[in-house]
Amino acid sequence: MILGLSLTISTVDTLVNAISSLIVVDGKATFNFNKKTNYLKLSKYFIVILAIFAFVIASKGFSVLYLFLLADLFCCAFVMTVFYSFYNKKLNAKTAYISIIVGLIGGFLLFPVPDFSKSLLVGIMLPSELFPAFVSQSLLFLSFIIATFLPLVFWGISKRKKL
Repeated sequence: MILGLSLTISTVDTLVNAISSLIVVDGKATFNFNKKTNYLKLSKYFIVILAIFAFVIASKGFSVLYLFLLADLFCCAFVMTVFYSFYNKKLNAKTAYISIIVGLIGGFLLFPVPDFSKSLLVGIMLPSELFPAFVSQSLLFLSFIIATFLPLVFWGISKRKKL
């Protein structure tokens, strides 16, 4: 119990420090507020708002496994864009942001509900009977695949249309 708690606290501490440093260091380049903006104070407000959202989500009683899987979906949506941008400087910020959002939306459409029986697309928006049994049984896997590789499709489209 102590090791699990210390691991969680360490992760939260790292996350808070990373968010705060991103806002403070990159705030001027990203947000373009007026020059008198105190980005340290802005980061503190952002962290408090984020903590309130986290408290509300935690009070809903979701399983820890489900929340970790949801975090993995975010990682899948980010991974290709982040690593590709290391090696290709032609990928501009607008294309990177949009491709990550496209990956997240695609992944969320197939990400299963907490009982893993259906997803937003399969079972809620469209009946499960319209899809092969493989899709209904592999929603988590397919959501990760879609979130990971849909940004690549978006890059191909954006190159043709010069976004």
